[in-house]
Amino acid sequence: MGGQPDHHPTPLGNWLEGLFNKLFYQPDDGLCRKAMEKEMSPQLKVCINGQHMTREGYDEVITETRRTYNISVHSSHELLATLDVTDKGIGSVAHIQTFTLEDKKTGTQRTQTSLTISVIALSDGKKQLTELTEIILDH
Repeated sequence: MGGQPDHHPTPLGNWLEGLFNKLFYQPDDGLCRKAMEKEMSPQLKVCINGQHMTREGYDEVITETRRTYNISVHSSHELLATLDVTDKGIGSVAHIQTFTLEDKKTGTQRTQTSLTISVIALSDGKKQLTELTEIILDH
């Protein structure tokens, strides 16, 4: 068995990367809140490093992370995505991202890698993130 599989980003993966960008990497808090309201299901199921949390808990994680850190992405790669045979832009997708968190008060930086498996489904008639499992490690 040789090397990495030849996988190219899918529309589903691109949609998810766009959501991650709005939630974490761009500086506009209003755009983040709008994305949270429109693109994340109110019934979102989240598990980070084996710890389950509510949608409200995840909203707090996003808000606190944005308040505390400037975040810059180094790399973002879609690993796998399900084929959407219905052409509704729904399914599952796995990403790996490496990014730097810079503390806004102290300037201290740390690099993290995050592996996510996400489910995007129709929820309340809209395409939304409905499940997120994430493993985050510091370097």
